[in-house]
Amino acid sequence: MPLVQSIRMVTTNLLQCIDDWTKAFESRIPVDVIYLDFSKAFDRIPKRRLLLKLRSYGVTGTLLSWIEAYLSTRSFKVRVGQTFSILRPVTSGVPQGSVLGPLLFIIYIADLPKLISSKSPFFADDSKIYDHSSNHDNIQEDLNIIYQWCETWLLPLNTDKCTVLYFGPDNPMNSYWLGNHRLKEETSHCDLGVTVTNKLEWSTHIANICNKANRQLYLISRTFVSLNIALTKKLYITYVRPILDYCGSVWSCDLIRDTNQLEAVQRRATRLPFGRTRPSYEERLEMYGLDTIANRRSRGDQIFTFKVLHNIIGSNLAYMYRLNINDRLRRHQFNLIKERTSSRSRSNFLVNRVVNQWNSLPDTIVNSPSVNCFKNRFDAFNL
Repeated sequence: MPLVQSIRMVTTNLLQCIDDWTKAFESRIPVDVIYLDFSKAFDRIPKRRLLLKLRSYGVTGTLLSWIEAYLSTRSFKVRVGQTFSILRPVTSGVPQGSVLGPLLFIIYIADLPKLISSKSPFFADDSKIYDHSSNHDNIQEDLNIIYQWCETWLLPLNTDKCTVLYFGPDNPMNSYWLGNHRLKEETSHCDLGVTVTNKLEWSTHIANICNKANRQLYLISRTFVSLNIALTKKLYITYVRPILDYCGSVWSCDLIRDTNQLEAVQRRATRLPFGRTRPSYEERLEMYGLDTIANRRSRGDQIFTFKVLHNIIGSNLAYMYRLNINDRLRRHQFNLIKERTSSRSRSNFLVNRVVNQWNSLPDTIVNSPSVNCFKNRFDAFNL
């Protein structure tokens, strides 16, 4: 799966969940989220049962034979130092690091979400279900179904790593079970690479990505003895900035300390070629041709909104936005309405935080014929 497409699908998955959770938070409705962990998922899939499922989905003939051949007669050996073990056959699983591997896994578990009533935004082997806490019995029944399905299809869950995250005020914190194992409560969870907390605040995630980005900067500074601006910029935008950009539309940065923490990473990066005497941060940004992290995040939100409202993204996320179709004074046909909110998590969610800037854009930008055209016109408008 291409990296850009994979990240886009992750963003879509998380946005749909955060939209549900922040709405519930705003309405003071407790929500229970169960995170599931399949034990060595890609290694455990039984080949014969996978082929059986493929047949049931209408995969036959040459294509089925080709997949069967792809999964068969595979072997492995272990190396310790300069010594190798003898070859052993691979008796189960799908090849990891391949294009087909995740696809075959998705096919194998495709029927599972259809068996349960809770929302189940599965993403390959990263799976979760959630519902309002008042539907505790339904959630537990779904867990029983999932547990039985895993037993039947020989894809066991790692129950020690299956956890529950409780959202919302006055959450009763119901107990949940997988078989005879009671699920552990956690206050935060790394959901598809984004740290989600039980308060739907993003300081923990921001601290985590800043630490990771700073470690990358440290490795760069130790690896390259001599750095100039051109090389530093290339290393920064290749190895460091993507860490800060990852799923940027999913999480918000509304606290000054979080904004400063993100900006500090870029400040540190732009200082690398200079000694004690160096230009100011603003001067360095101009020398590098970079924008502030805050402006870059805002620009990214606007680009994402453009893609959604013009149906450029594969998944339909337009339902999350409220179009203002009655205001005669609106500047363009995609004028948005900002929700009246009382919770920080909902007011800073994507569909609300973009409204003011989005509505201020002229019609010629909002109705750009392509994404690249939108970017160019947006940048020119904000000079």
